Amino acid sequence: MARSVALLRGVGGPTALKMSALREVLASAGLGEVTTLQVAGNIVLDDGGRSPDEVAGTIQAAVRGGFGFDLPVLVRSHAELVDAHARNPFADAAEGRWVQTVFLDSVPAVRLDLPGGIPEEAVLDGREVFVRYPEGIGGSTLQAGWFEKRLGVTGTARNANTIAKLIALSA
Repeated sequence: MARSVALLRGVGGPTALKMSALREVLASAGLGEVTTLQVAGNIVLDDGGRSPDEVAGTIQAAVRGGFGFDLPVLVRSHAELVDAHARNPFADAAEGRWVQTVFLDSVPAVRLDLPGGIPEEAVLDGREVFVRYPEGIGGSTLQAGWFEKRLGVTGTARNANTIAKLIALSA
């Protein structure tokens, strides 16, 4: 059975979480077969037939109760991750770590307009923004927060390499 993927936004620095502790907290909240990837809030789990909103709410409440952090959570099914990867016009770029998908909590009601004179490319498609950073991500102003502010939604970004691993783990 395919599993769901939960993406926590803002994990790190003052909101760093130990993944072993996170797995324990989520298991005690009734979420099954919890696996984490990296230390950035990537969670693969059995949703137990719950809706994505229910899963997100359960995780958000568990993280708040277990760690004291109120972090946004976005949930995608395995099929939705595969679909997002298939729709990403930059997915096959050689620099997979410099290609990101910004997962959004809803479809924005506004158009995506990029500033002129930048090397980055970005495409808004439904609840995802696909971004290619030909000169690297670190110095770019087009981070997830930039998209959130302009689009009026909550989002969290993952690079193409991480998404490929999440697809494999959730299959």
